[in-house]
This record gives sequence, C-alpha cells and structure tokens, in this order.
Amino acid sequence: MILGNPSAGGALPPPLLPPFWKAIGPALPPGAGTWAARSIAYFEGNDMTASLLVLSAWAAGGVVVTLLASALRARRAQGTP
Repeated sequence: MILGNPSAGGALPPPLLPPFWKAIGPALPPGAGTWAARSIAYFEGNDMTASLLVLSAWAAGGVVVTLLASALRARRAQGTP
C-alpha cells in the first residue's frame, strides 16, 4: 500500500509520475488495477494484457503464500517441527 498508491497513476497519468514511481507502478496491484480500469473506461479494453498478468501473478503469489502458511501451521499443530 505504501509504495503502490503513489505509483498507481490514478491521480496523475504514468508519464507525469516521477521516474521511480513510474518504474515500479505497473508491477504493483494498485497501478495494474488503475491501468486496467482506465483501459476499460477509455480504450474499450485494449492494452489490458500486461495489467491482467500482473494482477494474476499477485493473486497466484497470495494463494501460494496462504497455502504454505496453512501447511506450516498444520504441521506445528501436530507437534512436528
């Protein structure tokens, strides 16, 4: 959230963002979500592939982390280190 909101490009389009925020913004969920919404609203859904891939990768990463944490918790509950 701390890095994602300033780099999302919601208030300002990506070309007007500082170089650091412009570089990381598209790889973070808020930036990808903002770009996808902008593509749907103004460009008839064109150029959404990259933002959907970013959002899918973050979702898949979240699922993997959740499954690993669940397995670790179950393992500790059984008493196996």
